[in-house]
Amino acid sequence: MSTETKRAGIAATRAERAVREALDLVDAGGLESLTMRQLADRLGLHLPAIYRLFDGKDALIDEMAEAILAGAVANLPAEDSGWENRVRSLAGGLRSALLAYRDGARIVGGNYAAKRSNLTYVDTLLGCMLASGLSRKQAFWASSAVFCYVLGEALEEQGATGDEIEVLKGVLGARQYPHLESGPVESLLDFEERFEFGLELLLAGVRAVVSVPAG
Repeated sequence: MSTETKRAGIAATRAERAVREALDLVDAGGLESLTMRQLADRLGLHLPAIYRLFDGKDALIDEMAEAILAGAVANLPAEDSGWENRVRSLAGGLRSALLAYRDGARIVGGNYAAKRSNLTYVDTLLGCMLASGLSRKQAFWASSAVFCYVLGEALEEQGATGDEIEVLKGVLGARQYPHLESGPVESLLDFEERFEFGLELLLAGVRAVVSVPAG
């Protein structure tokens, strides 16, 4: 093994550790609390050493997003399980991966880097949509819709503080919002059931599009 290869391997190992530590910092204090200096202190490094691993905070967050998405592709569904069940499995796996880390949805949502886990997930989801019978363009759009739906639901769930229902009830009663006042507003925070319901709506939409002959 060449010296250059060894150095690259050491740098990759250090970067992986730095990403793990950065995720721990976010778990402890939220995404806003993460700074490059704080990460350097946690690793016992000088600040320039961190910038040799990552060009900046955006590059660090890209790698954090990739680490989170690795959990979504750790157990991909079998190809013989049917496209709908595969989409359900992929959506559920992504949701679990996002919720496993504090601000996981914000980290992934701000990431546009074309990296392995990211591309693997989207490519697998696209294959499911193509198997449904959608055209290639429709399959791209449907894949994006599912990904964005899961991301948005996780983002809202992670942003919930627990007092949203009381706040909402406090502003209702003025007879300005009859549908909300009819309730039950508690269902808005039943994240598990509403996630499953919304996903089934998306799947039903795919089935409807496929069943309509091209005009």
